[in-house]
Amino acid sequence: MDFTKKGAVKAQKELVSKLPRNRRKLNISVFKIILVLVLAIVIVGVGAGFGALKGILDDTPNINADALIPKGYKTTLVYQNGKEITTLANSNSNREYVYYDSIPEDLVNAFVAIEDRRFWEHNGIDVQGIARAFIKGLKSGDFDEGASTLTQQLIKNNVFNVGLNESTFLDKLERKVQEQYLAVDMEKKIDKKSIVEYYLNTIYLGEGCYGVETAAKTYFGKELSQLSVSECAVLAAIPQNPTKYDPLLSPDDNKSRRTQVLKYMLDLEYITQAQYDEAINDNVYKRIASVSKKEEKEQKTEVNSYYTDEVIKQLQNDLVAKGYSEDEAETLIWSGGLKVIVCQDPDIQEIADSVVNDASYWPEPVYQLNYALTLADKETKVQTNYSVENLESWFTEQEGYDYSARYYSEDDARAAADQFKDAMVAKTGDEVFMETFKLVIQPQVSFTLMDQNTGQVKALVGGRGEKTENRSFNRATEATRQPGSCFKIVAAYLPALEACNMSLATVYDDAPYNYENGNPVYNWYGGYWGLKTIRYAIMESMNIIAVKCITDVTPQLAYDYLLKLGFTTLVERKTDSDGLILSDINQSLALGGLTNGITNLEITAAYATIANGGNYIKPVFYTEVYDHDGNLLIDNREPEKTRVISEQTAWLLTSAMHDVVTGGTGSGANSYTGMYTAGKTGTTSGDFDNWFCGYNPYYTASIWLGNDENITYSPGSIKCYMWRDIMDQVIEKKGLDTSATFEMPDGIVQATVCSDTGLLPSNGCPTVTDYFDASKIPTKYCPGVKKVVVCNESHMLANKECPETTTFIYKLNDDGEYVLEGYTWDESLLKEHCNIHGKKKDTKKTTKATTTTEDTSEDTTEDTTTEEPTTTEEPTTEEPTSEEPTSSTEITTTEEPSSDDSTDTTQ
Repeated sequence: MDFTKKGAVKAQKELVSKLPRNRRKLNISVFKIILVLVLAIVIVGVGAGFGALKGILDDTPNINADALIPKGYKTTLVYQNGKEITTLANSNSNREYVYYDSIPEDLVNAFVAIEDRRFWEHNGIDVQGIARAFIKGLKSGDFDEGASTLTQQLIKNNVFNVGLNESTFLDKLERKVQEQYLAVDMEKKIDKKSIVEYYLNTIYLGEGCYGVETAAKTYFGKELSQLSVSECAVLAAIPQNPTKYDPLLSPDDNKSRRTQVLKYMLDLEYITQAQYDEAINDNVYKRIASVSKKEEKEQKTEVNSYYTDEVIKQLQNDLVAKGYSEDEAETLIWSGGLKVIVCQDPDIQEIADSVVNDASYWPEPVYQLNYALTLADKETKVQTNYSVENLESWFTEQEGYDYSARYYSEDDARAAADQFKDAMVAKTGDEVFMETFKLVIQPQVSFTLMDQNTGQVKALVGGRGEKTENRSFNRATEATRQPGSCFKIVAAYLPALEACNMSLATVYDDAPYNYENGNPVYNWYGGYWGLKTIRYAIMESMNIIAVKCITDVTPQLAYDYLLKLGFTTLVERKTDSDGLILSDINQSLALGGLTNGITNLEITAAYATIANGGNYIKPVFYTEVYDHDGNLLIDNREPEKTRVISEQTAWLLTSAMHDVVTGGTGSGANSYTGMYTAGKTGTTSGDFDNWFCGYNPYYTASIWLGNDENITYSPGSIKCYMWRDIMDQVIEKKGLDTSATFEMPDGIVQATVCSDTGLLPSNGCPTVTDYFDASKIPTKYCPGVKKVVVCNESHMLANKECPETTTFIYKLNDDGEYVLEGYTWDESLLKEHCNIHGKKKDTKKTTKATTTTEDTSEDTTEDTTTEEPTTTEEPTTEEPTSEEPTSSTEITTTEEPSSDDSTDTTQ
């Protein structure tokens, strides 16, 4: 202290000074300002918080109870007897829905005990659980302790995509707030049992299992209702971390958490001490491992059959036809939980698969290489692709001959592929990025079998050999092949009998004949058999008569009928890349000479139309499709029938094709069981395609044999034998009545006609007796057959010395006038005999075309006049008679060679 006078004066001045007072005021003011600012910040913060909260809640998805129902269920394909065939599912739809009443109480209790013990009491948010998790987080520094209720977890899974769309903490916070808000809201609208039901059908439980029903079958091989307490606890242990607690991959981790589940269940008195002890001592993981090994053995391959592939394809098409987009249809099939009642008959399918894969029917196998190679530059990574065509070109250049990538063993194919690969790597200096190596056995086969009365496809074979891929190339439904003589029935004779007033007794002259473009038509037997009926022409597969017939029918009318029969691959008219106009509306249509070809499935449906009395039914692969809720989505139980031909025409064609298998080109297909069978063979140029299409009173089936590429394969009658053996085994397996036949419809009668003209016979006419549509019996009488025998060199009336002759016949045209069919030279030449061969006759004597009942090379015969004959309905024989018997020594083979069964489709 300064006690001097000076000090005292200074102290007095300070006492009366304003400065200290001002300092105190300033401090108080600053404090007030700070306080106000703090309060303002708090108020603003609270307001902002409320605003942010309001914003988060405003952005909450507007959902209803349906949004919590799990999406994505596997589709099930079942036989008509209810047995499961297979399931279709994508990565998140391996789920089978189960309702609450079918869920064991122990399973519900297990999940509640470990995941949300106050589930039955809270309103969607477990406040105690949140507080517990928060306190535990403060103590441990780890706030990962879950406090979500079952309701919140359900919302997270089905509304917020399991939180996968979150990238920041704020995203997670926003989702958490909205989740809690929705949980409270949903529990006001949905009862607790429904929430449990939705939750247990939603959750992922490892091994691709969604929902508890699928998990029960996967881990324990049993229905959900059969689970024990121990097994229920195993499933309840999984959801917190499906990878860590997978009982198959991590049994020890699952066991540890299962113990916790059981303890909680005991604490909550869901189970007794005895149940707890039994469950703890249960060696459940040994059973899980055993079930897994069994499933691996049973499901060694998950490749779908050709039939299943086609079901998927047809289902996609039908759904799109109902208004679904292609993407929607795909989603519905793979995750819509559909139930599809499939038409496939497992017994028939097994028979077909067994026969077509029987090595005794086949020659030594050859393997076609499907190969692709991708090389990448080591620095730039630019890729270069090589195909099997490149491989063939390289070997052709190296070996000096036309090389084909076909091998007798896998080792040979692998060696060739490696040689090519090494050469390309050495040439470019690039490295191998990818290689595809696949072998396909050759020759190949396709087979389709339908119930013609319902349109249901009972069996389908898309190829022989092991099927290694889903939705791979299906030769029965996707391969377009040339049908050869099988097409004669549907393209020429069907419209002829139905719409052109012809009959099986209509006569054509099997004589030299050209297409409209001047190219000759050839028969498979290399010659000409003269006047033959349509029935005989069908039985012996005569090419010239088929072409003459379609010419009279007109290719346009034939084409129109083929469309009615369901063929979708025919070409009306198109221009190819070279500017060439292509069309299937031409004469070669009769012999199956097509631009693109047809599928096995579609020609089977066409033949089934004949077998079904003339009614076409689009092939049916499933009868019913139900959605996830059991509602009928597609109903094929009574498919639409379209009348294409009359019952009478269908029966007549069946009768003619019965002759094919009893004494014609298809005799190898005749049933050993005695079952009435009808059908037609077909072989194409180069023997590239070999067919038999036929039916009995129960089923229609078609078989094709050949190489995938157009390479000659001549199986002879093997195609018929395979078809017969499949059908006979089906007859035996199904216990079919072998006395069944095709009932003759009203309107079919028998009549006898002149075998040279097809008209009602006069006395002395050679005759044939056959069945007719009563409305199409000839009404005109043959005035006597008018024939002339002509020298092929001079085109004049033949002498006995003429080495080669042709018989021409006068026929009535539509105007009732006689015209000399097939004679294209000046008819004045027929006034005299041949002046090249033999002795000249009296040139003053003229010879006119005369009527005769026999072929003759005599100069003339007198016209024959007769009384008008009458028609009898009691013919001398059921089979048509002929100048050439069915089994003629002149016919040396019943198999038609391929060289003239089909023709250039551009003709």
